[in-house]
Amino acid sequence: MEIETTRGGAGGEEGASKTSSEEIADLERRLRDSETLLEIGVALAGTLDLARVLELALRQAEDLCRAETSSIWELDDDSGELFFRVVRGKAAGSIRGLRVPLGEGIVGDVALSGEPAIVNDVHADPRWHGDSSTGFETRAILAVPLISRGRVIGVLQVLNPVEGSRFTDEDSRRMRLFAGPVATAIENARLYAAQKRQFVETVTALAESIEKRDPYTGNHVRRVVCYSVLLGTEMGLDDEALEHLQLAATLHDVGKIATPDEVLRKPSPLSEEEKEVMRRHPIDGEEIVSRIRDLRGVLPGIRSHHERLDGLGYPDGLRDREIPLEPRIIAVADTFDAMTTERPYRKSMAPSIAAQEIAAGVGTQFCPQVVAAFLQLYDRGEFTLQAGEEVIQSLSRNGRRR
Repeated sequence: MEIETTRGGAGGEEGASKTSSEEIADLERRLRDSETLLEIGVALAGTLDLARVLELALRQAEDLCRAETSSIWELDDDSGELFFRVVRGKAAGSIRGLRVPLGEGIVGDVALSGEPAIVNDVHADPRWHGDSSTGFETRAILAVPLISRGRVIGVLQVLNPVEGSRFTDEDSRRMRLFAGPVATAIENARLYAAQKRQFVETVTALAESIEKRDPYTGNHVRRVVCYSVLLGTEMGLDDEALEHLQLAATLHDVGKIATPDEVLRKPSPLSEEEKEVMRRHPIDGEEIVSRIRDLRGVLPGIRSHHERLDGLGYPDGLRDREIPLEPRIIAVADTFDAMTTERPYRKSMAPSIAAQEIAAGVGTQFCPQVVAAFLQLYDRGEFTLQAGEEVIQSLSRNGRRR
């Protein structure tokens, strides 16, 4: 009896030891997951750049569940549709513009129900409508809702597990935990982007109201902004630099609020004395805008957009590399618009003639790199208001181009 009891006890100890080892391994795995999720949350909280937030979220989601690719769908509250905010992998190009009604398909069902879904064989699921891309085959989907402030704002999904053929309940648990900080980060970035849009719209309204004092330059601000961002895009400026350029171009003539009406509205050429008064507007503009802390970064574009590379510009007579890039770009945009706009004392030039004048000013009045970008756009037929507005609209979507 004793021997049997002892043997039974030993077996029990072995079983207990085995169970204990599994529990420890499980706890260690969960601890690693928690550390990873904490790191992800800190990283997501460290930026309000929505494009960066989303890209970071997808990379981490793929790593977390060892998936081939991933995507984030965002809910458009106005249309009741889900659209791809960002997608990674081979299928990205062909499905980027796809929209799915709420409640339709696997992703639409997850958004409507607010519940996660694991579909390890999409072809056996009646909600699956097939791949839009011939270059990518979806085998399995794990989708979780992105919930912020009690409402679904989108869906995060990963596709095709790399190791093994199935997503597991453990993968779903990880993704549900991950979705919380992702949703919060996305919502914060969206709110920040909306604030930025409102700020830009306010600044634009201010600039356009000032412009109305001059009856001969209708929509000049709008055109200069469009031309400037086109040039900046052609020159490879990143989104942040383009946003600065947009604001600087919007406010480049704000100093004219201090220009007397008899000078600003004169329907004939200005005298030398009147020209000196007009030439104060970059200085006045810089002084006005410098009082707004969030706009101090655009001051060079306001003060120096009438400078010339040969030093014959104003107000400071800067030469060559002394002139920052923003005012070099605005100078070309501003001059082209001035030459192609009718004034009471001067007929407008044909765009082709104005383009020749811009080219003739290389190295003396205008920066060679900016003129090269201008001519490339003009020769392709892309130096247009419509093209510029498309860039601006792209920038305004959550703060960055898609």
